[in-house]
Amino acid sequence: MTSAARLRAAMASGMIAAPGACDPFTARLIARAGFDVLYLGGNAVGLSFAKGQPIVTLTETCAHASAIVLATGLPLIVDGGAGFGSPLHVLRSVREIEHTGAAALHIDDQPYPKSPDYHRGEGGMVPIAEMQQRLRAAVEARLDTDFLLIARTDALRGSGLDEALVRARVYHSAGADAVMILDLGPEQMSEARRALPGVPLVWIGGVVPPVPDRAALAAAGFVIAVYPFNTIAAIAETVSALWTGFHASGRIEQPDALLERMRPELAEIAGMTDYWNLADDLAGQPRRGATRSNGQ
Repeated sequence: MTSAARLRAAMASGMIAAPGACDPFTARLIARAGFDVLYLGGNAVGLSFAKGQPIVTLTETCAHASAIVLATGLPLIVDGGAGFGSPLHVLRSVREIEHTGAAALHIDDQPYPKSPDYHRGEGGMVPIAEMQQRLRAAVEARLDTDFLLIARTDALRGSGLDEALVRARVYHSAGADAVMILDLGPEQMSEARRALPGVPLVWIGGVVPPVPDRAALAAAGFVIAVYPFNTIAAIAETVSALWTGFHASGRIEQPDALLERMRPELAEIAGMTDYWNLADDLAGQPRRGATRSNGQ
C-alpha cells in the first residue's frame, strides 16, 4: 500500500493528528511518540534554514520532504505554499513533491511570490479564478489518484467566514480532495458543515493560544489536524534556555540522568542499531546492540 493510500485509509477510521516536523530528526521523535502521520510546514522548513517561510523554495521543500519520508516511512502532508509560481509551475511542484514519497500536499490562495509581510499580518489572496487554475494544474499533475490534494484558503482571516466558505466550495469543486480554512475553529464548524456538506475539512493551528484539544477537533468533524508551529517552538525554547543559562552561569543545567539516558536513545533514533547489528554479523559475533566495550 502506498503512503497516500495509507493516509486515506487512516482518514476513514477517524480524525488524524499530524504533528509538524522540521527535519528527519524531529520526524523520528514524533514517530517514536506514537504518531502515524506527519506534517511538514513551510515555516518549519524556513526556520530550519534560519529563514522565513515566504523565502522557502520548491527545492528546499522537496529535500526536506524526501529526507523525512526516508527516515520514517510515514505518510507525510507537505505545505506546498502557493505552488511556487504560476499554474504551470504548480504542475511541476505537485509532481516533484509527490515524487518525494509524500502522501499529500496543500496549496494556498496567497499570491506568489509570497510577501515577507505575510508574517506581519499583511497577506493577500489571489482571485478565485487564479486559484481554480492552480488546482486544475495540481489535479492534472497528480500521478497517483490517492495522493491527497488539499486546498487552503486564508479568506477567513482577511475577509470573513462567508468568503472563506465560498472559496472552500469552489476549490472543492475544482478538484481539491479536502479544504483547509486558516483560523477555522471548532466553534465555527457547525456553520461550515452546513455550507460545505460532504467536503472534508482540515484544521491547521497550534500557533495562537488557546489550542483546541484533539477530542474537540474530532468532535467538530475535522478529518485531519496539522500542527505546524509547536515542534519548532519547543526547540527554540529548550535550546535557548539551555545555552542562555550556560552563558550566565558556566554550568550545563541538565540532569546527569538525562545525559546518561540520551546517549543510547539518540543512537537508536539515528538508526545505529542496524549498523551495529550488521557490523557484528560481518564479524561473526553475537549482536551487542548499544553495549559499550570501554564504558565511553
